Amino acid sequence: MGEHQQRRLGNFVRALAAAIFLFLCGLSVLAAWTQALMKRGTPVWGATFSASYSQYLGSDWKKAYESILSDLKVQYLRLPVEWSSIEPEDGFFRWDDLDWMLERARESGATVTLVIGRKVPRWPECYVPSWTSSLPESQREERLLRFERAVVQRYVGHPSVKRWQVENEPTLPFGACPVLNPGVLRREMETVRSFSDLPIALTVSGEWDPWMVLAPWTDHLGVSLYRNVWQHGIGFVTFPFPVWYYRLRASFSHLFGTEVFISELQAEPWFSRPFTSLSDKERAQAFSVVALVRNAEFASAVGTKEVSFWGVEWWYAEKEAGRPGLWNAARSLFVPPPTP
Repeated sequence: MGEHQQRRLGNFVRALAAAIFLFLCGLSVLAAWTQALMKRGTPVWGATFSASYSQYLGSDWKKAYESILSDLKVQYLRLPVEWSSIEPEDGFFRWDDLDWMLERARESGATVTLVIGRKVPRWPECYVPSWTSSLPESQREERLLRFERAVVQRYVGHPSVKRWQVENEPTLPFGACPVLNPGVLRREMETVRSFSDLPIALTVSGEWDPWMVLAPWTDHLGVSLYRNVWQHGIGFVTFPFPVWYYRLRASFSHLFGTEVFISELQAEPWFSRPFTSLSDKERAQAFSVVALVRNAEFASAVGTKEVSFWGVEWWYAEKEAGRPGLWNAARSLFVPPPTP
């Protein structure tokens, strides 16, 4: 090797070393920054509860809801408001079940986030009433806004309602609803803000969605956190994302003054086929207590102030089937044993 080539190689090695050093310094600064911005310690544990999903699992949903409040003592709930259930006919609203749920939350001292829109939690994540199918798109949008106005006006003064969520993961192409037009989403949020000064939340997929798209729009940003999912053609896949991946993305969202919380922490199986086809043994093995505790520890390390479990209906169904392991493990998180 000639002298000129040796000099070029030496310069390259020094430049590479300098780049690596600066990269590591940058990571150290980012790590310190994320740790300073994110709250460490035990979060407020909550749960998403869907009455229709509880029924689908074969449970008496009112008994399940009562147990969540009285036995698990969940103090923070996220409740989907299914448009098709609330307004089964054009202009006719059924409030009985939601009134009852909010009254029981009030009696238990629990706070509630109401999720409104076309797309709300639980498959098929699209709850548009069938009577809207004959309407042109512009009229469907107006009916949607009318429905949301009705919900907000009815519950804006309720002592348990502390936050609204508009749509569920509106930028993620998942579920039966098409991806929402940003203009419609803005009109929905403006409608809510015109009747209430409570915080508004938007949600995104914690793994795939670009958080920064919605962070500037909203007061609170809910993110999902899944560890093991089913991918068609591949099978079960464990997401490789480490804790710092979520912490870093949350820190950038904080730049907009947006509070980040975990809106869906995986605490139930991701089914590869209908759960009704599973044997008792397969059901028992589908999602373990170890997985629940591990996911809770992972979410706690992310550092958000709130974490909402996804799967409380499954815990209850399993308990009713004589397998109370998940329910009891969750209770130890919601109701920790007294310190000696």
